[in-house]
Amino acid sequence: FQMTRKVDAWAKVNLSLRVTGKREDGYHLISSIFSKVGLGDTLSITATQDGAVRVECSEPGVPCDRTNLAARAAMALQPMARPGLGARIEITKRIPVAAGLGGGSSDAAAALQALNEMWEVGLEPDKLAELALGLGADVPFFLGSPMAHVQGIGEKITPLSPRRPIPMILANPGFGISAAEAYRGGRFDFRPASDMGQVIEDMERGDPARVVRHMENDLAPWAMEEYGSLGRLKAALERLDPAPLTVAMSGSGPTLMAIYPTPEAMAAATERAKEVAPWVFGVMTLV
Repeated sequence: FQMTRKVDAWAKVNLSLRVTGKREDGYHLISSIFSKVGLGDTLSITATQDGAVRVECSEPGVPCDRTNLAARAAMALQPMARPGLGARIEITKRIPVAAGLGGGSSDAAAALQALNEMWEVGLEPDKLAELALGLGADVPFFLGSPMAHVQGIGEKITPLSPRRPIPMILANPGFGISAAEAYRGGRFDFRPASDMGQVIEDMERGDPARVVRHMENDLAPWAMEEYGSLGRLKAALERLDPAPLTVAMSGSGPTLMAIYPTPEAMAAATERAKEVAPWVFGVMTLV
């Protein structure tokens, strides 16, 4: 009995992120369009019979102990599995850490989904989503559709059906920002989210010229102010040739998204972007 499965854990971007309120327990409420993109970590998961959960990852800055989100996902599911079952999870990281791209959350969701089958736990999607929310606010999204309108603290997920991929360059300045830090530092007026009907229609349609009309991120002003190099990187990306339609920050940052009208324009600008940022990746949103 040693079954190994390789699974992709896709990154996400926030095409829009409004902070709409704050709960008594300190959690912020959001209204955000999440989209998976074609950049991911790979998890090689082996079901074992020794009851232990082990994580291996070569990337510095990623914990390989019980604090790793993929390990925590396995341990959350373990009590529902046959006694004695364990897992070895090897993570090949491609998503930068603390980048606003949901790498740890995606790893956790991938581990949950794979082990739910491999250990023959058989949890229904809604029960799996409950477990996922206990691991982190972004984790439930990664269990489902490639795009969603995410509300509350991340638990209210409305799946969307994107019809065409949106080309973008992701550029990371080479440092991380923790979500906790970004929400603590940000100043929010908690305006209610605008009419989401039009936003959702444009995001699903995937016409970049329409998508960019809605790309606001309430965490960005604080991040730009706090980290001068981020504002300079944004300006450098805006000056690329060919020029992007817009440059916006994903999630709690600091990764920036430069949106392009066509995959060809994005590809042409990607090499030039590598001259202005230490980490650059040309991607399409998943459909």
